[in-house]
Amino acid sequence: MLIVFFRAIILYVIVFLVIRLMGKKELSKVQPFEFAIIILISELASAPMSSRGISIFDGIIPIVTLLITYIIFTWFVRSSNKVEEVVCGKVVVIIQDGKIVEKEFSKLQYTIPDLMSQLREKDVFKIQDVKCAMVENNGNISVVKYSDQMANVPLNIIENGKIAESNLEILKMSEADVSKLLNKNQLNLEDVLVGTMDENSRFLYQLKSEV
Repeated sequence: MLIVFFRAIILYVIVFLVIRLMGKKELSKVQPFEFAIIILISELASAPMSSRGISIFDGIIPIVTLLITYIIFTWFVRSSNKVEEVVCGKVVVIIQDGKIVEKEFSKLQYTIPDLMSQLREKDVFKIQDVKCAMVENNGNISVVKYSDQMANVPLNIIENGKIAESNLEILKMSEADVSKLLNKNQLNLEDVLVGTMDENSRFLYQLKSEV
């Protein structure tokens, strides 16, 4: 009995530390590859925790291996916007100027009740009241209403020294437009931590050196 007790404590501490090292995120906001690792870790911990016939190291070693794999995979994903879009998905505009964007609506396999349910959670009861609604890569919907009185939807065009290409598509901007903004402000792309086009089309930025 004591062996099972101490096994449970040791594995709990290890799983806790691994999840902690993966960063602070709500479960609803984890990416699919992160969610898969969390499920695998729970499975790997449960077997040696409850069975004396399985060595505790048979659980610890795979869990640590998954943590190392996660760190490497996360670095790889963050090193390229293209890879990040493939693995994590990208922000998609589903409502524009009070009308559903049918192409994206079909791709996401949404139904009208699904959409309306999420809009009501944002205190929106008519599609016609929405200036822009975007489906985030975690499945949540962000909404800008006409009543918010924004000329444009504020979006990042530069993130961690890289151009946020999917956001450029939403803003109908090109990389040449970003280059002009950088030149105008005498900036180098790789030096910018975050660059945002605000609701009034002003370019706001923070340099990595300002962190």
